[in-house]
Amino acid sequence: MRVAFVDNLLFEDFEGIHRYVLQPHLGLISLIAVLEAGGHEGLLVDPKLEVSRGRLSLDEDLYPLLARRILDLRPDAVGFTSLGCNFICTVKVAAYLRRWEPDLPILLGGPHATVLATEILNRFPQFDVIVRGEAERKILPLLECLPKREFLRAPGVSFRLAGTIWNTPGDEIIEDLDTLPVPAYHCHPIRELGLSSLRIDAGRGCPFQCTFCSTASFFGRKYRLKSAARLVAEMDFLHREYGVSDFSLTHDLFTVNRHKVAEFCHAVEGRGYTWKCSARMDCVSEELLDIMSAAGCRSIYYGIEAGSERMQKISKKHLDLQLFTPILDHTARAGMSATVSFITGYPEEELEDQRATLDLIGVSIGRDAPLLNVQLHLLTPEPGTELLAEYRDRIAYDGHISDFNFPVLEADDSAVMEGNPSVFINHHYFPATLSRARHIFVSTLYQVLYSLGFPLLRHLVAVYGGTFSALVNRMDEWRMDEWRENNGASAVADASWLQRHFEATEGPDHYLTGLVAYMLKAAELRRLASFETSFETGKFPWPGSEWDPDARYRLSSRVAVIRSVPDCPRMLEQLMAGPADPRAFSRRRKRLNFMLHLRPPQNDEVHNSVVTPACAALLEFSRASRTLGEYRARFPEETGYPAPPPSFLQSLLEQGILEVKQGILEVAGAA
Repeated sequence: MRVAFVDNLLFEDFEGIHRYVLQPHLGLISLIAVLEAGGHEGLLVDPKLEVSRGRLSLDEDLYPLLARRILDLRPDAVGFTSLGCNFICTVKVAAYLRRWEPDLPILLGGPHATVLATEILNRFPQFDVIVRGEAERKILPLLECLPKREFLRAPGVSFRLAGTIWNTPGDEIIEDLDTLPVPAYHCHPIRELGLSSLRIDAGRGCPFQCTFCSTASFFGRKYRLKSAARLVAEMDFLHREYGVSDFSLTHDLFTVNRHKVAEFCHAVEGRGYTWKCSARMDCVSEELLDIMSAAGCRSIYYGIEAGSERMQKISKKHLDLQLFTPILDHTARAGMSATVSFITGYPEEELEDQRATLDLIGVSIGRDAPLLNVQLHLLTPEPGTELLAEYRDRIAYDGHISDFNFPVLEADDSAVMEGNPSVFINHHYFPATLSRARHIFVSTLYQVLYSLGFPLLRHLVAVYGGTFSALVNRMDEWRMDEWRENNGASAVADASWLQRHFEATEGPDHYLTGLVAYMLKAAELRRLASFETSFETGKFPWPGSEWDPDARYRLSSRVAVIRSVPDCPRMLEQLMAGPADPRAFSRRRKRLNFMLHLRPPQNDEVHNSVVTPACAALLEFSRASRTLGEYRARFPEETGYPAPPPSFLQSLLEQGILEVKQGILEVAGAA
């Protein structure tokens, strides 16, 4: 039997930038390995790949086009995995499949479907069967039942029969993860993508009881870790097969059993591999961190969630916040980077609780930036959690798309999600002590502020009150003033809002306004690079003395221009070296024009160059595609500067600053 497994289409966050992480879905390639061992064929469909390559776009055509691509594979069955944050995509694509191939079996699995199996089957007839929990032991028996639809014989599934939802027994967890086959990594274009790091399923299960988390609802509370020998064997296999030496060991709480972690470290040490993992701060020690570092661990993700002792107790995270500084200190001393993640938006969270979280973030920002990534997320209701059980009858919908949630594409997406709150719970929100507007503002503003970089953020904190919460509150006060002036109309706290805030409060010529504008431009370019998997370049033949009337030229999307700002690069160098005197910065009156350029092969490094006013005008003129005749005639008319010589335009093309367009062909200039 030929089964197409469809991955989730979702963003992931890295250092404040949203991007597609083009890693194979470990659960799906594990199922494909099971199918192949059983004599079946499994295909991996990853819509993230299609979008990142430009073959699909995040618009109203995505759902039907993705469904057509799945059907082009001529599968005997289709299996979707599910996360609540993008379940609308799964529902819509499955509906197109059902419309076009009514007899095609459509299966659904994953955390969201497991917890909400009955609700999903009652509301969405496009799904035939839901596989609950870990599916490796269930998929082969289910395939045997597909031809005659005799699902009562399949373990651990939910389905409809005579108008009733049936749930067969068989929800046991897989105790010994070493018995699973090595996932089918060959189904993913690892070599084509040039992946230098790969994820490995290290273990499953969480013994903790955080009220907001649904991990245990799917994987159970029993902590399970693959043996040291098995983990090292998978690393050896991936290194031998793909030349990869860096790995991400996926397990929400890798270090719960310190003895097993130490055993793994001793087994992998000396192989030359590097790896990263997730941990609680109270599940590591200085000794364990040293052992992990010696064994190749280079990065640890710590879920902190709240900077308030009160919220730690209410959410049942029960993390001792006194560990925060010493554990981060020792993580850094051991040569490892760290990610610390926080949440705002708890129903019981009060202003002082949120301020405590923001100020702990501020403490993080004050540390060594290259070794630390700091996240702040808006709380999303999750099915199967204690928090949802308490507030289920009071959740609300306002259409806000947080950093976790999938955007609205088709006209009725919002209506479908609002009309089915029990299924699309992740797109709803809890009632809270603080206003919804405050929570949205703080979480969205943080993403923009973080893109400014730690040196500038530290300076802003020092200028505006000395704490991160004081900086945020100052901006929130201005938001409220603006809200009242606009008769209750809310603005999104995005990059343009932040720029407008500084122009209004400090003035357009203030050094802070210029610094913020400069860093926002650089962040915009980095976001562009984060969505690109490759950057192909090649010289395009210059037309020479005979102008080609069909050729059009434009500014590369990897170039930005910012005019009349202070010497931002030099000021940022001073901020990186340590605290700077705002009065000294304010006395600098000289204004410059900069060109920011992302150059291959370092696609995330922004190069800056000072340019003349004429050059800045030329680059801005090139934002729209231009013929060579327009450069000769319209540029002098519109700007007052002489027409650029052909040799100068050619040099811009060769450096990748300009792109040339002929017909439908667009080629970036070579660096």
